Amino acid sequence: MSAGIRALFVLLGLSASALRQPAGAQMASDNSPYALARTSAGEPAWAPLLRLRAAASRFAPDSARGEGSRASPERQAWLQLLAQAEATFGNPQRALEAWDQLGRPFSGDLTPYRTRYGTARQVSAFDTLVAMADTARVIMVNERHHAAVDRLLTLRLLRALRAKGYRYFAAEAFAVDSALPQRGYVLDDGSYLSEPVFAEIVREALRLGYTLVPYEASEQQFNEPDSLTPQQRRDWAQAQNLVARTLAVDPQARVLVHAGFDHIKQKASANWSPMAAYFVQLTGIDPVTVDQTNATARSRPETSHPVHQALRGRIPTDGTIFLSDSSGESIGASALLVDLVAVRAAAPEIAERPAYMTMNGLRRARRVSVPECRRESCVVTAHRAAEPDEAVVLDRVEVVQRDTVTLFLPAEDVRVSVYAHDGRRLRSWTGPRPR
Repeated sequence: MSAGIRALFVLLGLSASALRQPAGAQMASDNSPYALARTSAGEPAWAPLLRLRAAASRFAPDSARGEGSRASPERQAWLQLLAQAEATFGNPQRALEAWDQLGRPFSGDLTPYRTRYGTARQVSAFDTLVAMADTARVIMVNERHHAAVDRLLTLRLLRALRAKGYRYFAAEAFAVDSALPQRGYVLDDGSYLSEPVFAEIVREALRLGYTLVPYEASEQQFNEPDSLTPQQRRDWAQAQNLVARTLAVDPQARVLVHAGFDHIKQKASANWSPMAAYFVQLTGIDPVTVDQTNATARSRPETSHPVHQALRGRIPTDGTIFLSDSSGESIGASALLVDLVAVRAAAPEIAERPAYMTMNGLRRARRVSVPECRRESCVVTAHRAAEPDEAVVLDRVEVVQRDTVTLFLPAEDVRVSVYAHDGRRLRSWTGPRPR
């Protein structure tokens, strides 16, 4: 297996450290998507996004492959990294559009889906999981790494589960950072945690007194000589780390796990041996597993899952739901090898920004004047006034030829900064907490 294919094989759950490697001299000679996505010392955090955008012609579809054929590994990697970068820098629609180029729109008959799912009961995902937490020891929720909206359910669950005895919050996105609990904020390092909703999850977990558990496979574990495939080795190491840092030190531990994509599947399939299945093998504990990556909204209705298309206009926009049949079983879960399948409508907007940035009521929309951005493209950021620029932002948005922008801010003093695309700080000010 080539290094490029091997890297792509595990990209769906790209480790948090993968994009933190210093580029150095390699950046000039290595023009792979991975090199473009790394941040060099001294450059703005959004420089990788601009590089990935500029490389569009290099990773264009290969016409020789024919209509409907799978994209080359390099194009797949570029689209995934571009989608993740767009999401991190406040462009959720562009993130979805990039990712959706990896798949093929469903063009079949929707009648069977309308017949089956049209009569399904809709129940609140949040209420269901809170009720299940009375007896569940471990709850695993997944996400699409390019869709920050998938993080809202976890953010909302933190407080409710803490009240029910959950003390450990584990995420594959966490790096080992012993200084984080005392520091209280995540460093803006270009990882998944650099996205504002994920950063708020960390702040909330620390406020509530959770023990943060990193469980991603280490480089040493990933390179262990054995008979496992790279994917199997990674998921096996993840499960071992998760157990070692929770149940092994606290046999009564109750754990909320936030993972990526297929890592939460409870059984192995022909082409995937997931972390959750290894976890069951190691512990005998059957976790509650929640998939958010299949039946949630995408960039356009026609690129969405057929269930989502069949229920268009009938899915509430104010939350995440589960569809269940008359017996109460979550529809579609058995095929995906999980317990529950989340369905979510496309995110509504507030002043051309995604309404989910209110973060379940933790933030409010605030209009900010940025006349500098009328003349040139800008990036506008907001930090907690007490945190340095190195901390992950409260909000960050790209502004192109406009003189106002909406930021989503908490009720505290904040520092707003306006930057040119090349990283020049055009203006910065600290404002009182919004009322």
